[in-house]
Amino acid sequence: MSQHEKLLNDLIEIKSYSGEEEKIRDFIYGWFEEKGIESFIQDENLVVHFNGKDQSKAFIFNSHMDTVSKGDQEWKYGPWTPTIEGDKLVGLGASDMKGGLVASMLLAEKMHKKGKPQTDMWFTYVVKEEQDGSGTQSFADWFNKNGYPQKYTDVAGIFTEPTNLKEIEHGHRGNLFLKITAIGDSGHGARPHLIQKHSVREIIRFSDILQEQFTTWRKEFNDGKFEPPTVGEMTSIQAGVAIKEINGQKVIEVESPNKFPSVAVATFDIRTTPDFHKVAFDRIVNLANINGMKVEYAFPPGPAGYTDINEKIVKVATEIVKDAKLTVSKGSADLGFLTAHGIKAIIFGPGIKEQCHRVNEYTYPAQILEAVEIYNQIVTTWAK
Repeated sequence: MSQHEKLLNDLIEIKSYSGEEEKIRDFIYGWFEEKGIESFIQDENLVVHFNGKDQSKAFIFNSHMDTVSKGDQEWKYGPWTPTIEGDKLVGLGASDMKGGLVASMLLAEKMHKKGKPQTDMWFTYVVKEEQDGSGTQSFADWFNKNGYPQKYTDVAGIFTEPTNLKEIEHGHRGNLFLKITAIGDSGHGARPHLIQKHSVREIIRFSDILQEQFTTWRKEFNDGKFEPPTVGEMTSIQAGVAIKEINGQKVIEVESPNKFPSVAVATFDIRTTPDFHKVAFDRIVNLANINGMKVEYAFPPGPAGYTDINEKIVKVATEIVKDAKLTVSKGSADLGFLTAHGIKAIIFGPGIKEQCHRVNEYTYPAQILEAVEIYNQIVTTWAK
């Protein structure tokens, strides 16, 4: 088994749900230590920093260590049992984004072996990308607090998220994960005619109102660069249930099947453009107030990210990967946290984008070595 395949296997075998990244972080720390590469822990992230020949410029690689959960469906081989199927490797996080992790680690090793790189290099391995992006946000704030954006005359970066090595994403939408609560009447299930205000139906009613409102907002915030804002309705709903912990496991129990719940809570997934992101929460709160609903953040909001196509990093990447398509993602990512500090970056990496968050997720390991070579060319050309 080749080095990149073994490293990918080792990473997939480590369960690393969002908020549970310590074990995989320790593995990556140990791997670098064996190679004679120093790394340090920044908040919950792991960072490798190389001083370059030219310390007036810097290049950042960002890779997240966490995965989504395995889901409720059965996996063919088990989510943490990496298995080869022809030229594919199946396992949780294979594409999103342990392949990108491997590519970043191998590039860091390659640069370490060659001696001092042309420019300062930062390799960041961050937590909680799949949850709220707080790992990248923490690094970006730390980077800014320590004055690096002011120290460098130019900073660029690559997020090693899966794009099949065929798309260069230079932007993405932001997101608001909102928790919306409806209060209704409680009562006996045998007497529905006495229920004037049903909490679940109130949530459904408001969901319809919000969806209708988004048809207007999509027209208002259609700037031609981003997919207009969208609302993912009721990505979860909870009413008349209680979550209890039994033998260390969280179990959902029905409060009472013959009682109308007085409270219903649903989550909504709002995807935003930069301009809509500034006003989205206030607008939804105003709409909710009119309809007797309560709105809160389920997780901290993630800003939209964008790098202009005329920026050097975009021009260099498109010059080197000539057949790649230049796109702005409909989803959200962590690029926005660097955008907020004026850092220009793109999203480009090994792995199958369409495999993200799917049961029996797979990737093509051969893409990893291809990515390492492309990354090296991009950094070398950009640094000149």
